[in-house]
Amino acid sequence: MKTFGISSASLLIALAGCPRVFPGLASLGSGVPVVVPKGLNEGLVCHLKLKGDCLDHSGNNNHGINRGVRLEDGSFDGRGAHVEIPATESLQPGRGDFTISAWVHTEPIVNDTLGDVASWFDPDMRRGVNLGLHSSSGGYQSTGDDRRVSFGIDDHSPGRWHDCGRPSATSNYVSNSLTVFDGQLYAGIMDAKDESGWCHVYRHNGGKEWIDCGRVGTGRTTGVMALIVHKGKLYAGTSTYDWTRVFSGKHDPARVYRYEGGTTWTDCGQPGQMLRINCMASFGGRLYLGGDRGLPPPGEKQWTGRPYQIYVHDGGTKWSVAGTFPPEPPRSLYPHAMAVHDGRLYAGYPNVFAFDGRAWEFAGTPLGKTPVDLKPDLQVHSLSVFRGKLVAGMWPEARVVEYGGGQRWEDRGRMGDGTEINALCVYNGKLHAGAIPRGEVSRYDDSTGWTSLRKFFSPPDWNPGPATAPVRAEINNWTRVTSLTVFQGKLFASIGSCTGSVLDAPADIRGSVHSWQAGPCVSCDRDIGHGWRHLTAIRQGGELRLYVDGLAVARSEAFEAASHDLTLKRPLLVGFGQHDYFTGKIRDFRLHRRAVKEEEITAMHKQGPS
Repeated sequence: MKTFGISSASLLIALAGCPRVFPGLASLGSGVPVVVPKGLNEGLVCHLKLKGDCLDHSGNNNHGINRGVRLEDGSFDGRGAHVEIPATESLQPGRGDFTISAWVHTEPIVNDTLGDVASWFDPDMRRGVNLGLHSSSGGYQSTGDDRRVSFGIDDHSPGRWHDCGRPSATSNYVSNSLTVFDGQLYAGIMDAKDESGWCHVYRHNGGKEWIDCGRVGTGRTTGVMALIVHKGKLYAGTSTYDWTRVFSGKHDPARVYRYEGGTTWTDCGQPGQMLRINCMASFGGRLYLGGDRGLPPPGEKQWTGRPYQIYVHDGGTKWSVAGTFPPEPPRSLYPHAMAVHDGRLYAGYPNVFAFDGRAWEFAGTPLGKTPVDLKPDLQVHSLSVFRGKLVAGMWPEARVVEYGGGQRWEDRGRMGDGTEINALCVYNGKLHAGAIPRGEVSRYDDSTGWTSLRKFFSPPDWNPGPATAPVRAEINNWTRVTSLTVFQGKLFASIGSCTGSVLDAPADIRGSVHSWQAGPCVSCDRDIGHGWRHLTAIRQGGELRLYVDGLAVARSEAFEAASHDLTLKRPLLVGFGQHDYFTGKIRDFRLHRRAVKEEEITAMHKQGPS
C-alpha cells in the first residue's frame, strides 16, 4: 500500500496540525457557498440521504429497506439496525469502476465495535466489497478506542504471505500485542538472550526492519504482553509470561506504562500484585485490565480460595478493583481475554462474564462441541466480534464458539488439530484465527469450516502430542500465532513459542511477524477521530483509493482489474457487514458506477452531511 494525498504536501500539513486525528470539518459552516460540479450525478446509481427516509434519490429506484435505523437522524444502534438495498442490474459494478461515499458520525465514547459502513459481500464465493471502521485487537486485548478505516474487494483471491522480519533478534516470542497506533504498527516481545533485551516494544519500519522503542520500565519483568490505544495514547502492560516458571522466579509485579514517543515510557502504576497482565480494554472512557493473582502472601504456598480481580485506571499511578471473581468452578474466571461489544465489556477464561459499567453478569461457558470429558480443561484465549456476534477462541480444542445471549453459546467449528486459539480478526470480509501448536492461521468458510492458510511450524510427520497430557519436549516445540491485526491493508500475524522463554525454543520462525493479503485492500491507519467524517472509497481499473474528509490517505498496489468480478445477487448492506453493525450515524450514502474525480470528492466534503 502507498500513502499519498490530494497533494503530498496537503496531507502532511493536515497531519502535522493534528498528529493523531484528521482535521475534520473545520471548513464547514464557513458561510462560503459550495459549488457542486455539474457532473456529480453522472453514474450515480444509488443515493440514500438517510434523513427522513431511506429512498433512493438518484432516480434509479434502488430504494433501501429499513431494518431498524432511526431515520429521523440516521442513527444506527450497533445492535441490529441497518439498511438493505436489493441487488439490481443497475447497481452491479462487475469488473468496472465504482465509488462508495458516505458521511459517518461516531460519539467520543463508543462501547462497541465500530462496525461496517457498507458491505456487498458473498462469504461463500468470497466475492464483494467491504468498507468499515475498526481498531486493533492484539491477541488477548480488546479493541482500542481509536477509529481507523478499511476498504477492500475480493473475488476468491489466492492470497500471499510476506515475511516482515523479527522485532528482536534473540526473542522467540512476539507477544499478544500487534497494535496500530498513529499510523504505525507496534509489537511487544517476551524474553531475550540477555536481560538487556527484555521488555522492549518495537515499531515496524517497512520490509523486515523494526525500530526499538526502548525498554518499558525498569523492573524485573521479561516482556510486554499487552498493548492498546486509549484516549489517543499507546499503553503497554509489562509481564513475565513463561507460565512454567513465572511463580518460581524472582520477578517483579506487572505495571502499566504510557508511550511518549522515541524510547520514553511514563509509569502509570501497578494494578495489584499480578505478575502477568493478560488483557486490556478501553471501555466507557476508562482503561481496564486483567491478569493473574501474583505470588501468594508470605507464609502461604498457594492462592486457594482467593479471588481473581479486574482493575480500572483511576489516573496517574492509581488503580482500583473493578470486578472480583471466584477462582473455583462452576463460575470461575481468570481474566485472560477481553472484548467490548454491544455496550458491555466481556472477560473470559474458562467462563465469560459481562460488565455494563455497574455490575458483572455471568454470561455462560463457551463449550460448543468440546467433549464433556475435556470441560475441566476449558479455557477462553481470545474474544472478538464477527457478523454482529461475540465469538470466543478456545482450548483444549481450537474451536470458535459464538455467543447467543444470556448463557447460550453455539459452536462454529474447530481449526484442524489445533488446540488453542490465541487471536481472532475480521479482515476483508472473513474471520481469521491463529492457533497453537502448529502456528496455524485459518480462515472461516461457512460451508466448509476452517481453511488453513499457513502452518508456520509443522515438520513432516510431527505429532504435537495430546493437549491435556502434554510432554515437556513437545511443549517446547508448540508454536503460537499470538496476534492478528489489520495494517496497511494487510492482515499481520505474530509468531511465538509456547512458553515464551528462550530456554525452551530457538528464535527461528518463532519471534517473527508476517503479513497476508487476500484481495486488494487499503486502510487508513491513523485515528480519524469522532464526530462527522466523510469517507470515499474508489475502485478505478486496477487500483483502490481511500479518502477521508476530502484527503486521499491510501491507495493499493496495482492489481489485475479483469480478475476481480464483483457481480453479486446478494443485497447491498449499509450499516452492517461481516464484522459488526455500525454504531453511530450515516448520511448521504452514494454509489457511483464510475471513479469520481478529486474535485467532486472535495465538493461532497464541503457540502457536509445533509
